[in-house]
Amino acid sequence: MFGALRLVLALLWLVLLLGVPSDPDGWQFYGLTSVPVELAILVAALAVAPPLRRSRAFAAALGCLGLLVAAIKLANLATELSFGRPVSLYVDRLLLIDGMHLANGVIGALGLIATTLGVILAAWCIWWATARSVRMLQRALSTPPRRGVAGALGLVAIVVFVVAQTVPDVYGPARPVNDIASHMVVDQVNRLIPALAMEGRFRAEESVDPLRGLLPGKPLAGLDGADVTIVFLESYGRSALEDPRFDAGPKAALAEMAPKLTAAGVYTASGWLASPTRGGQSWLAHATLTSGLQIDDQLRYDLLMTGKRLTLTHLFKEAGYYTALIAPAITGGEPEATHFYGFDQAIFADDLGYAGPPFGWVTMPDQYTLAAYERWRKGQPKPLFTEVVLVSSHAPWTPVPTLVEDWSRIGDGSLYRTLPATGDTPEAVWSDPDRVRAQYGQSMTYSLRSLLDYTAKFLDDHSLMVVLGDHQPAPIVTGPGTPRDVPVHVFSRDRALVDRFLDWGFVEGLNPPATTAVPSMSIFRDAFARSFSP
Repeated sequence: MFGALRLVLALLWLVLLLGVPSDPDGWQFYGLTSVPVELAILVAALAVAPPLRRSRAFAAALGCLGLLVAAIKLANLATELSFGRPVSLYVDRLLLIDGMHLANGVIGALGLIATTLGVILAAWCIWWATARSVRMLQRALSTPPRRGVAGALGLVAIVVFVVAQTVPDVYGPARPVNDIASHMVVDQVNRLIPALAMEGRFRAEESVDPLRGLLPGKPLAGLDGADVTIVFLESYGRSALEDPRFDAGPKAALAEMAPKLTAAGVYTASGWLASPTRGGQSWLAHATLTSGLQIDDQLRYDLLMTGKRLTLTHLFKEAGYYTALIAPAITGGEPEATHFYGFDQAIFADDLGYAGPPFGWVTMPDQYTLAAYERWRKGQPKPLFTEVVLVSSHAPWTPVPTLVEDWSRIGDGSLYRTLPATGDTPEAVWSDPDRVRAQYGQSMTYSLRSLLDYTAKFLDDHSLMVVLGDHQPAPIVTGPGTPRDVPVHVFSRDRALVDRFLDWGFVEGLNPPATTAVPSMSIFRDAFARSFSP
């Protein structure tokens, strides 16, 4: 009796391991109850091949294969929930490092160590459970009667699967036999082959640069020496302005600040661009905007970093600008900031003089970053091009800093030690999807209010500021199927500079147009160069 129960549990484990879908949208009832064809093949093979029924090495090898299948499924589930796309193990392998960095900021070093040990233990358990289940099958098929019945059932399942593949509509979507596990392994192989061959295609694409040698006269002469600042707002996507679940805070911030900007003599225009990523990997958006190429995965990014593409920063340098990057999220060196991107100066977290507390993963509040930027830029050469990356609206979106009305009080940020912050711990917030969405809305509202208040109070007369999101928040927040669109706002006290963007399809004000035709972020470099060059 006990042996029969163990056999049932072994079969149940193999059915779940092989048959459970890895797509969040694929957890239909039939997806959990159909028989994996791989299990049918295993049973048939054990029924007819005596050496396989005795081999412990065979069971151990299948344990490793089961661990691989589980790893692919979990990785795919994570990338679908985080980025709204399937996983490519080869391309996404470096995301493990970034994920560990984020986890360290959210749960701390001890939490990261505990999580890592938990993952190792879970991996061993999956391997052991799979190998043990195969051993149970080997023993169960040691007698001829059982082998005959099991082999016949396995053969029937294989035939049913072949029929379903040959005549796809015979069973409809509820196929009694599935090939989810083998399909995922084959899919990763199919993704690997073009990834390995991508370099040649990418280099050919990279070499066709419409800006090299094609801009007559001095580039960006149409700016007439105006300072230019590009500000990336973390996780600022279309959903922030259109999804009512985010408490309408971001939309209200725009509505509240619009008349204040007008009263301050600031002209505005807004539009949309489509980010190459969703839910994370902000560097893909930064690279896409500055290179004029669609950089939508890590492999293309790595190839871009080793190439010689003319970046927007290089274009400004050719126009006589001093160029700088302000990146408060970076706590270590980033050589591509001064090499590939071409910035004259790169200012990271340790360079910004912040003496206040961190806000979870976020090293410093956006308002402090803007205050530090304002102090820094006054002593820089003119004209000045700066890229500023704001991160208060980065996941986990808690705690949210208090907005300081009097900017002169910000100083070195020490006052944040005494100011209240809103939001529970990340663990408490992320236990409830509705709380995650509400906290995202509050975080995004804070970032927008900080930025718009800065613009109204400190934007110079002869300057242009472009503000855009890097990507939408993760699908776990917005829901599946949301577009990758991000809002873009331009600000200047010189109306002529803002009017150039109306030719892009932008509209006056802080509300982007209600349009569905959204160009890729990759058009920005070329469109900007042509708009402001002779």
